[in-house]
Amino acid sequence: MSMRYIIIGGDAAGMSAASRIKRNDKHAEVIVYERDAHISYAACGMPYWLGGVVGSDKDLQILTPKIAKEKRGIDVRTHHEVVAIEAAQRHVTVHDLKKGELEDVSFDHLIIATGASAIRPHIPGALAEGVFTLRTLVEGQKIFKFMEENGPRRAAIIGAGYIGLEMAEALRGKNMDVHMVEMAPHIMPNYSPDMVEEVTTHLQENGVNIYLESKLKAIKEQKNGLKLEMEGATTGLIVDMVILATGVKPNSEMAKEAGLKMGKSGAIWTNKRLKTNVDRIWAAGDCAELEHRVLGEGVWIPLAPSANKTGRIAGDNASGGHTIFPGILGTNVVKVFNYTMASTGITEEMVEESEKFPHVTSVVITENDRAGYYPGAEPVKIKLVFDKREKKILGAQMVGKSGVAKRIDVLATAISAGMTADDLAMLDLAYAPPYAPVYDPVNVAGSVAGKVK
Repeated sequence: MSMRYIIIGGDAAGMSAASRIKRNDKHAEVIVYERDAHISYAACGMPYWLGGVVGSDKDLQILTPKIAKEKRGIDVRTHHEVVAIEAAQRHVTVHDLKKGELEDVSFDHLIIATGASAIRPHIPGALAEGVFTLRTLVEGQKIFKFMEENGPRRAAIIGAGYIGLEMAEALRGKNMDVHMVEMAPHIMPNYSPDMVEEVTTHLQENGVNIYLESKLKAIKEQKNGLKLEMEGATTGLIVDMVILATGVKPNSEMAKEAGLKMGKSGAIWTNKRLKTNVDRIWAAGDCAELEHRVLGEGVWIPLAPSANKTGRIAGDNASGGHTIFPGILGTNVVKVFNYTMASTGITEEMVEESEKFPHVTSVVITENDRAGYYPGAEPVKIKLVFDKREKKILGAQMVGKSGVAKRIDVLATAISAGMTADDLAMLDLAYAPPYAPVYDPVNVAGSVAGKVK
């Protein structure tokens, strides 16, 4: 008799898990329940579609339920929401959102891949027409439709993180007046303040009005637009649309109600095989807490690469495999007009009060991204975080106009390998004048760090 695997969630982690199960066991019954209309789409590409760089939302859709069934043997049921998990009885309660019917479905193994949801602040007017979050393709389609039908000319973006910055560029590309409101003292609050200054200036040079240390208190609908009541640098902005980019939260409530262990972040606790504390139940993707390779403890950093990887590993282990997930560094990169920002590992701010890292320090260097005599050379700024006693590399941040994505990957690899500053200084990196100087900025950062006493 074939095993039945139920997967809650049909995006990156869920479909990766489903595909791996079918590869391991072609006779397995794999059912994926997805409450939205779409599965397996490139959510990170939505700002580029909304900004006109990507031609259509169809270009973002990687897999459809029909193709999943015909080519992979996966039974995908969209518009079906799992509303309860009975762990001991090994069944889930599923709500067919179109028919309005409830059904109890048994499982041999359950993989929870419920992802994360955008946080909508509890303020007056947060649900007003023209106010949006951007996490799912359905939400992206609502924004696209609103812009097509209403032709907004003024927009406010609440939050200056990844989505906020990408949407600022997207909306400026549509010739809109863009106002960015951030509660923190600087943009990209998860970066060190000294690494964001030139990008802040660059945003302003590209027509983005930035209001730091400003908190949105209310949104009021008026005849001439949406009025933003704020606490801080400015008040009374009037715009045509608002993007709430105020963060995300893990969709872990149902798992908690089912008795699954939660991590300190509020996401679902998993071991290195992506198994929860309940037998035959696994969790993967943005709803799961994962171990940080530097901190050595559970963290919640929802990013697409780890969602795909953990989904594949959960599916493999649920269907008889023995794969270990080594952990995450939170490596990220974001385009901000002509600049690129990237980071990996830890920042000094993350561990400044930690007894576990008493010898953490950093160096900052700025070097050209290619040979200085070669046309188009641009500076790259690197902040290297390391243990000044052992010289072990623990984290890095990088800002520049070129070559940033390549170099942050080198540093992520170095951290994963346990390399020291001296190792970094002597790393044999590719050289040619159009791509790098003889001593790459990564080598220089390692050399400078190695001299710190």
